[in-house]
Amino acid sequence: MPAPRPRIPVERIIKPQSLAIIGASEDIAKFGGRFMHNVVRHGYAGELLPINPGRETILGRRAYPNISAAPGPVDVALVAVPSAQLRQTIEECGAAGVGACVVITAQLGEFDAAGAALQDEIVRIAASHGMRLVGPNCLGMVTPTHALGLTSSPTLQYAEKLPRGSVGFVSQSGALMGALFVLGYDHGVGFSSMITVGNQADLELCDFFEALIEDTETNVICLYIEALKDPRRFVDLAQRARARGKRVLAVKAGQTEAGSAAARSHTASLAGSYAAFETVCNETGVLLMDEPEAMILVAGVLARTPRMGPGGIGMVVSSGGGGAVTADRMTVAGLPLAVWTEETHSQLDKHFPRTHQNNPVDLGAHFGALGPHIFKHAIDAVADDANTGAFIYVMTPQPLMPQTVEVVIEVWRRQTKPAIFVLDTSRFGEEVRQLLLQSGMPYLTRIDDAIRLLELLVRERDFSAAAGRMAPARPGGAGPRGSTLPSGFLTEPEAKELFRQYGIATTRDQAVRTAQDAVKAADAIGYPVVLKGVSRHVVHKSDLGLVRLALADGPAVDRAFNEVAAALAAAGEAGDPTIVVQDMVRGEAELIVGVRHDDSFGPQVMVGFGGVMVEVLRDIQLASAPLDKDRALALLRKLKLWPILDGVRGRPKLDVDAVADTLVRLSWLAHDLGGRLQDLEINPLIVRVAGQGAVAADGRGTLKA
Repeated sequence: MPAPRPRIPVERIIKPQSLAIIGASEDIAKFGGRFMHNVVRHGYAGELLPINPGRETILGRRAYPNISAAPGPVDVALVAVPSAQLRQTIEECGAAGVGACVVITAQLGEFDAAGAALQDEIVRIAASHGMRLVGPNCLGMVTPTHALGLTSSPTLQYAEKLPRGSVGFVSQSGALMGALFVLGYDHGVGFSSMITVGNQADLELCDFFEALIEDTETNVICLYIEALKDPRRFVDLAQRARARGKRVLAVKAGQTEAGSAAARSHTASLAGSYAAFETVCNETGVLLMDEPEAMILVAGVLARTPRMGPGGIGMVVSSGGGGAVTADRMTVAGLPLAVWTEETHSQLDKHFPRTHQNNPVDLGAHFGALGPHIFKHAIDAVADDANTGAFIYVMTPQPLMPQTVEVVIEVWRRQTKPAIFVLDTSRFGEEVRQLLLQSGMPYLTRIDDAIRLLELLVRERDFSAAAGRMAPARPGGAGPRGSTLPSGFLTEPEAKELFRQYGIATTRDQAVRTAQDAVKAADAIGYPVVLKGVSRHVVHKSDLGLVRLALADGPAVDRAFNEVAAALAAAGEAGDPTIVVQDMVRGEAELIVGVRHDDSFGPQVMVGFGGVMVEVLRDIQLASAPLDKDRALALLRKLKLWPILDGVRGRPKLDVDAVADTLVRLSWLAHDLGGRLQDLEINPLIVRVAGQGAVAADGRGTLKA
């Protein structure tokens, strides 16, 4: 048996030297016809081989009856045939030595069992010949840097030429590529390549992600993701892209997917699969966005924009009202606004009263006769201010629009800091839009997108500042002690024993079976105490009357024991009840601290405000485990209610160091449990004033066998 031929590299698939279109046609109503027209229209310079047994020529190119009759070897064959012909077509391509097939045919693995079986079969056939597959159920690719429009999308008929640039795009949706292509075209976004992967039966999104990282013509990479076949590879590639200085933007579908264990665990419901993905993106420098359209427009700006340096955002606007609203929205988004230096104020003094030298500067607030020099002085002063890390101009309909945009273009050409132009003029601004397109300056048309872009620039800057940390070290006394852990749901006493093994402070607990023993335990622990019923079948104990708080003496404990025992019986717990007596811990705040093992990305830590209100507040932060103290403190500072921990409005500062230590120790617990961990949480973690610690008052978890 001859050795299988070497597989064609992915880079050669994106930029093929020879291309066969199976099912080629001149009829634009057919898939094969649209592919042919788009490839020919946009000037593909490689060898184009139409395959159609019924035609001698198609669009002036010689046609061949089948792939075996075409001169080879062929780098890429576009397969647009009905599913009944797919098996034979793939076999013929493999036998003819085709490097890769781009399979448009749909209703396979995404459709039904029969389609999935056929999909598996064509993958086996292709592999037996050393041939790669893109798709099936994809819509091809567009490679402007190679003058290749290998797609049936009608949007390519709209474009006079393929907009060449340095934005690369990989998508699990075919139709979305067409929509984003025309959006980018209208906004002057230049692409290196746009690739659809469909069902990822063979080549998958990460294969093309990797190729774009290596591609010298790609500087910004955009990804539309529905499901990752190899999440760990995605993380590795994201880190590689970061090391190469390439910006990566992603949109991930499925934000609202609920975890299957949500009823068992707050951690599972709040730190679900999308949250896990968001966490690894934040940790690897991937700029996660909320919609594909904004991603493409922002990428077009990033591709021609330097990174943001120190300082805040300096704004100039042509509408005072619009500027006020924009400033409000930026403040709400947590974006830093620049504070002008005295030198900038001196420049602005020439045309603006001090009372109107705000950020943003409203050009309409000048005094004296209007002239282009007034706008230029203001724009240059704000853009060049030492405290301006990024400059933004928001243009609404105004006087001197062409002259003003030329000034902003000059600021952008200096490339000393990000310069962002928002053209908020609708059709009235067409002349300005043409000036921007001719200059090459990227622009946006929505304040929403400008805010997204500025958030990404700030996030990118902060990520760079935090990069290069040492690997976290295990704290002293944080490690397993050899005890056997049960599988399944962990009761509070079992969870707390696990916490104590890792040096996490817990309440003083004693499990009892009788009211008499409960009173003895309370006497030994010291009043006030708490009684809790123990059950493997009940998660939210307080909902079923299994918790009694602030018991001040023996008679109160005796009564509470009997009440909790009755509630346990009502909940289905047979036999003698197990009830825990513990000290009543008081503090200044209640947090939830949890860990879970994500099947795709491994162990992750969650912290947030809550207690019984955790799912109402939904004020949480996540990070991959294990953590060091600096990262743990950074998580706490990102909480919306961080001021409570930091001593807001005269309240005492709380023991954030103790909370950070708890996070670190719990993260190592998650790291050590590995795949056995499903979820584990402390809720609440009672936080006392600075220097007095934090105590785990309750806990639960689930371990796999």
